[in-house]
Amino acid sequence: MSYALLATDGELSRHDGEVDWEAALGPEGRVRVSLLPNLAVAAYVNDCGLRYPDRYPRNEVGSCLLVALGASPKPYAGNIVFVGWNAANTARGLIEIEPLRPRLADMVEEIHGDVRRALAGDLPRELSPSWGEQMREIAELVWTAPTPTLTVRTVRLP
Repeated sequence: MSYALLATDGELSRHDGEVDWEAALGPEGRVRVSLLPNLAVAAYVNDCGLRYPDRYPRNEVGSCLLVALGASPKPYAGNIVFVGWNAANTARGLIEIEPLRPRLADMVEEIHGDVRRALAGDLPRELSPSWGEQMREIAELVWTAPTPTLTVRTVRLP
């Protein structure tokens, strides 16, 4: 299946079935990142990536790219995989994940380039200076935000 892989070093590569995209995320599991609802693209990250910083470093470029595609601004860790997405299949009980079409992979690649240039202090294409500043602020958040925690409380019943 066709997909794009954004590694923790910021490099984006395209793949066509030679590597299982789920394996590229790690053995703990995967979680879909909510993007703009009209995109025919879905992004997946490791479900436990932030809990294992030695195995899954925070992905600065990936976190910024996800925000540029409509995700919540927060740190994401480990590799990020982009696949095709067909939300209309949900109502029919079918799988929503599809191969990433070339034009969508081109779009992800173009925005990826914009993010990298913005992080380098360059204003990409005809984007506003505030967009570049926003990307740099998200990059700062990636490195300064604490690792999320989960508190489990037990309740004793009488």
